[in-house]
Amino acid sequence: MRGKLTRSGRWRRLAPLLLLALLPAPLAAQSGCPRAAGSDAEAGWKLYRQDSVAAAAVRFQTALSRCPASQDARNGLGYVLLRQNRLEAAESLFRVVVYTDSADADGWSGLALASLRRNDQKAAVAAGRRAIRLDPKNGEIRSMLDRVSPDWQRPPLGPKVRPAKLRVDARTRGESFEIPTATGWKPFYIHGVNMGVAMPGKYPSEFPPDSQTYAGWLDTLARMNANTLRVYTVLPPSFYRALRGWNVTHPDQLFWLISGVWTELPPEDDFDNAQWKEQFRAEMRRVVNLLHGHTELPPRPGHASGTYDADVSRWVLGYILGREWEPFAVKAFDAVHQRHRPFKGRFLTAASAPAMEAWMAEQCDYMLAYEVDSWNAIKPIAYTNWPTLDPLTHQSEATSDQEAAWRAKAGRSIPRSSHEYENDAIGIDAMLIKPTTANPAGWFASFHAYPYYPDFMINELTYDTATSSEGRSNYMGYLRELKRHHAGIPLIIAEYGVPSSRGDAHLQPQGWDHGGHDEIAQAAINARLTREIREAGLAGAIIFAWLDEWFKKNWIVIDYEIPLENTRQWHNMMDAEQNYGILGLYAGDEATTPSLGGDPARWRALDELSSAGDAAGARPGKLRVGSDESYLYLALEFPGLAGRDFPWDSLSIRLALDTYRAELGQHRLQGGPASEIGFEFLAEFTSAGDGSLRITPDYNPYVGRTGVVDGDDYGRFARRPITITSRDDGKFDSLFVITNRARFGRDGRFFPSKGYDRGRLKAGTDAASTLSDWYYDRAAGLMEVRLPWGLINVSDPSTRTLLYEDSVKDGIGTARSDGFRIGAVILGKDSGHPVAALPALVDGRWRAGDFKTWTWQGWETPKWHQRLKPLYDSLKAVWATQ
Repeated sequence: MRGKLTRSGRWRRLAPLLLLALLPAPLAAQSGCPRAAGSDAEAGWKLYRQDSVAAAAVRFQTALSRCPASQDARNGLGYVLLRQNRLEAAESLFRVVVYTDSADADGWSGLALASLRRNDQKAAVAAGRRAIRLDPKNGEIRSMLDRVSPDWQRPPLGPKVRPAKLRVDARTRGESFEIPTATGWKPFYIHGVNMGVAMPGKYPSEFPPDSQTYAGWLDTLARMNANTLRVYTVLPPSFYRALRGWNVTHPDQLFWLISGVWTELPPEDDFDNAQWKEQFRAEMRRVVNLLHGHTELPPRPGHASGTYDADVSRWVLGYILGREWEPFAVKAFDAVHQRHRPFKGRFLTAASAPAMEAWMAEQCDYMLAYEVDSWNAIKPIAYTNWPTLDPLTHQSEATSDQEAAWRAKAGRSIPRSSHEYENDAIGIDAMLIKPTTANPAGWFASFHAYPYYPDFMINELTYDTATSSEGRSNYMGYLRELKRHHAGIPLIIAEYGVPSSRGDAHLQPQGWDHGGHDEIAQAAINARLTREIREAGLAGAIIFAWLDEWFKKNWIVIDYEIPLENTRQWHNMMDAEQNYGILGLYAGDEATTPSLGGDPARWRALDELSSAGDAAGARPGKLRVGSDESYLYLALEFPGLAGRDFPWDSLSIRLALDTYRAELGQHRLQGGPASEIGFEFLAEFTSAGDGSLRITPDYNPYVGRTGVVDGDDYGRFARRPITITSRDDGKFDSLFVITNRARFGRDGRFFPSKGYDRGRLKAGTDAASTLSDWYYDRAAGLMEVRLPWGLINVSDPSTRTLLYEDSVKDGIGTARSDGFRIGAVILGKDSGHPVAALPALVDGRWRAGDFKTWTWQGWETPKWHQRLKPLYDSLKAVWATQ
């Protein structure tokens, strides 16, 4: 609209009148406006409501030319300018309106909307509040304020009150935590849950704004016997209000809070960078103040904001500062400061420590000092650590230099990336830091420790032969060694667990892999890990995590989730990081989503792709297809077999998928038909329990089994380009992927690479396993198949984007889907030839014209539903006995 005004020259002709309109005029002058001016303004508003914005602008200008003091016309022109995206002019005009008449509700409303469009949230909220005071029924502005500043109606904070006596709300004593009770201090063991709270379709900083959501979660977690919540960053005020509300009303079942202070890595690995360090400390101050219920945080991109008026400080069990630091960053920082140095703070001290330990002690001491000085309160404190920076030495884990030396000696290729071989190059040792006599709250050690990573967790001989009371356990071996090192202070595992994902990112000897577990297995494994942490003598454990968070990313698939910012829009079952939750967040509408072994009507409601007139016996009658935010669904109907088993002894089923450009891909199926359509994927089902998905070789994003020679992956993991060529050799590759890279130990011992075939398709119902891929419903004569988007190279189903590139270039190439073409063929096992097909074969071939192209609608807001996983009940039972 703005362009049309400019091209027609109308705007240039109207500009002098706009300048006239910007001049303030006495209120008395408006009453003397001619009737025609009022009629023009009224006509302008009518045109505006009919979306005739340009015509409305002319009418409002005419009204102003007749009566320069017309507030109605000024407001109308302001809203026109807003619609034309002339934000500065609109804002200026609305300021004239409210300057002229401070009781003009429409002017304040327009000013609020213009300020918001210009990303000045503070001015938008201020103007919006004025508008609501003048017009309390203004739903648009009320909705805007609720969205931008949910606390806009709350009264201002009262005066700050600092207690005269130092308050200790929790403390460490020996190797345990203690909390105060009416009868004195008592030991406290942590049954904790990490509170990631990002919902599907939301960025991690888009938190649920309402207290009702958090209150419902707290009630559910309390019934699970959880007693501690951990947050990584600042959540909205509604979370802290819900927490306070719960604890005030449930004094016998309190939730204790462990609060993090988040930051990213410093620029150039310089932890002494003044600007970065001050930002980190500013976040510490914000955290302390909000926990005491006395701060207002203005809106900031990527951060929670609002009025923090809920004092939860007396239920804060402790602080855990920072993030999982990268070994290369710590190594670089220590290298600059080669000499050990002492640190003497008010509350923490280190007699002699490497640069990073001294730096961490300094930051922790700063936070303790700020809280004491501001609020006369003190809490136990620790910093985030993980096995890659533990203070232990592992013979099975070489540094990058050692790895290169052993590879050179053995005549093996040296990998290009060195970061993969720096998981035991350096450590951070909490035992070098001690609390001073001025610190009655104490000091503890906090680790994120999973059973499958790093590789020394798997390869270290002492761990590989360790046992717990429940049997062999590499994890228990690690926990015991970590506990021995930290004797005398509390040690907690602040993150642990395994996910219920189809994809597996790292293999582990007991099968406690980084994924590849159905929900029943996830529950059993996490329950055992929870028991073993307690058996190892630690001070507590915090499970990861409360929710399945769709925005999360994992190293094995991250390069293929494109565009990366859209991972929040779909649930990738091949991505382990998205599936740790106790509360599962699932794709699609719960009432209509097809379920393996579930209601056949949901499968028969999918789009019909092809059909056959003769569907007697084992001949398929219809092929149907559908999708949701996780899966592609395929249904093959056998009406002649309803009530009977499929004759797997004599027949097999193949489904061929062309996912991009019909002329590209494999034009011949081994033992099956030739095709004018080229296929990228072939799903084969040869028995009641056997199925596999294979891929045309050049479209495989991983090196596969061909990238492993003599147990060594030669530093290669992915292949480029990920492309599709036209071929008719009948070849399809397995979807094998390397999960554990080949490596050498410090002593020269070689550990071969490990991997698995992602394309193995598991038969069964959803009720039997949440990782089932297909099921033949005997009663309905229905073959049901679901394939995760990530398994068939769809990089973002919400925008119908998939992997495809012509050549290697910066960044992996993608293309927009032109739709899928899918064929089904029934093969005789004795003859190896087709006995039936959809679409039908003509002279033993599939013709391109017989295929119907299926496509799906993208989305901007995903559909999803939720339910508690079996993990909820397993942890509830474990925690009830600890």
